[in-house]
Amino acid sequence: MKVTVQVVTRSEDGQESIREVACVERADLTPATLGLSLAEGKTILQAIQEVVVEWQMQAYLGQQRHCPQCGTLRHSKGTHHTVFRTVFGALPVESPRLTHCVCQAHATHSFSPLAALLPEHTTPELLYLETKWAALTSYGMSVKLLQDVLPLDEPLQAVTIRNHVFTLAERVEDALGDEHGS
Repeated sequence: MKVTVQVVTRSEDGQESIREVACVERADLTPATLGLSLAEGKTILQAIQEVVVEWQMQAYLGQQRHCPQCGTLRHSKGTHHTVFRTVFGALPVESPRLTHCVCQAHATHSFSPLAALLPEHTTPELLYLETKWAALTSYGMSVKLLQDVLPLDEPLQAVTIRNHVFTLAERVEDALGDEHGS
C-alpha cells in the first residue's frame, strides 16, 4: 500500500497549486506499521507547515511591495536568509530589504518587512511550550521533551529555552508596570 499526502493551495484569483509533501509505503500490517510512526507524523507536519508559511510569506511580502500611502512600488535592496522557528520545525525564509518611499520621511533608508513583523524569529506557540515545560522541569529536560514530541530538525539547546524564558519574563514584567506599595 502506498499513501501520498498532497497539499492543494488556492490563490485568491482561483489558481490551484498541488505539492506532494509525503509518501508513506506499507507492505504488511504489523503493530509497528499500523498508522503513522511519530517520525512520519513529524515529517508530514513540518512539510505542511513549510507550504503554509511559504504562501503566507508570499502574500505578506506582496502587500509590502507597495507604499501604503501613495501606492508606489518599493525597490528591493536585496534579500538575506533567516530562520523562523515554529512548533513544527525551523523554516528557512528569504527576507527582502525594501527601500522606503520618498513620499514620507523615515529614519532609515530601507527596512525589512519580515524583521518588523517577526522580530523574535520564533512563534508565540513555541515560546509558550518552551516556557510552560521549563516551568515544570529543568531546561535540559524541557529540551528532551520538545525534541521527542515536536519535529525539531536542528538540535535545541537548554540555554536557548532559558533565554526565551527570561525574555518572555521581562516582557511580562514590563507589561505589569511599576509596583505600588500598599
